[in-house]
Amino acid sequence: MAKTRHGPEFLWQLCTFLFAAFLYIGNAAATSANTDLSDIWWNPAESGWGMQIVNTGTFAFVTIYHYGIDGKPVWFGGGVNKTAADTFTGDLFATTGPYYGGPFNPAAVVVRKVGTMTFTVTSSTAGNFTYSVDGVVVSKPVARQPLTLDDYNGSYRGVLTQTASGCLDPAGDDPVTVALATDITQNANAITVVTSQPGSTVCTFNGTYSQLGRMGQIQSTYSCSNGDVGTAQFLEMNITPGMFTSRFLSQSSNRGCQAAGQIVGVIPQ
Repeated sequence: MAKTRHGPEFLWQLCTFLFAAFLYIGNAAATSANTDLSDIWWNPAESGWGMQIVNTGTFAFVTIYHYGIDGKPVWFGGGVNKTAADTFTGDLFATTGPYYGGPFNPAAVVVRKVGTMTFTVTSSTAGNFTYSVDGVVVSKPVARQPLTLDDYNGSYRGVLTQTASGCLDPAGDDPVTVALATDITQNANAITVVTSQPGSTVCTFNGTYSQLGRMGQIQSTYSCSNGDVGTAQFLEMNITPGMFTSRFLSQSSNRGCQAAGQIVGVIPQ
């Protein structure tokens, strides 16, 4: 195990290690290739249509539910592959088939290529989607569709990994991986995260939780028992029964450190 760090440096390293552990045990929601795009996406200014994406590594399947020229519901779909750092591209198809109220005849399913589509990731919760249908080109900004707030309340044990830069004490810039206890108290959008290592520094993060689709985030201030204070963000938060993962960014106000890392926590059984 790497040497122990205190304050946000310590917290960051625990986050990264936990995230790696979460990936290792096979979290279906995570992908090491890019931010997991799996979600319901929409344009908040145009409620009534949207798209669903299921993302596995560098491949994603996209289903678009929209309206045709006659105003009736229509849907398109197809697979996209990652073609650049933040870009997924593929062909778009329309299908027709047997009436849902009768027997299903696979021979009656007709698949027709209508155009292409490109999804460009602009952040963990937003993107630009361009597609064409029979020569008509559509380009829209989209975002993850909010549904409900996840509940992170619990006492977790896990690992954090982090890297830091700009520390007034150069030793603080060393990469760190540590075991960490993380206690989260959440009441709607109000959230407190307390991180600790037995016999070491305790840090308290008080902030506001927000969520778009499957991804949550926290904007917070923090203070540690070793005197370190600053601001922090938890990003791309995701929870499954008994486990959570998150990216983490922090800026120390009095020690100069800018830290980045990931965290994974599990609730002991």
